[in-house]
Amino acid sequence: MIKTAKVSGWVKGFEVNRSGANNLEITHLQYADDTLVFCDAVKDQLRFLRIILVLFEGVSGLHINWRKSNIFPINEVNNMGQLTQILGGEVGSLPTVYLGMPLGARSKSKEIWNSVIEKCEKKLSRWKSQYLSLGGRLVLINSVLDSLPTYMMSLFPIPAGVLQRLDKLRRTFL
Repeated sequence: MIKTAKVSGWVKGFEVNRSGANNLEITHLQYADDTLVFCDAVKDQLRFLRIILVLFEGVSGLHINWRKSNIFPINEVNNMGQLTQILGGEVGSLPTVYLGMPLGARSKSKEIWNSVIEKCEKKLSRWKSQYLSLGGRLVLINSVLDSLPTYMMSLFPIPAGVLQRLDKLRRTFL
């Protein structure tokens, strides 16, 4: 339904690539039971989006939890109160975290890696109280600690300072 609304010109997505005739416009992304919808901060587009979501509820028998829904304005949006009344939900602010990834944060910032470092430190503090052989420590480092930053590295380049901090944590534990 969102695709049909885009083709009909009722909803405009987020333009990723503007290279002539091959422009790429994203209207929505879905993961499991979550959906991100991109549109302009225009009353008509949000009304169409609300109609689409209500129709989805009626057709599928599923219900949208409007209280858990958020609207994230990009840049300056003057009429957020009116737009929130149309669509429902709350107004969120960027940066935020979605599925463990920081949205709206600067990609080269070291601060986005703080959660990964904290998770590593938390795991290490639990493991240090256990009697583990050298092989057991090595397995935990390779299987658990190495996988924690991998998810973030799929989108963001890891800064050298963060890599050095993680290596130091691993060495100290080993």
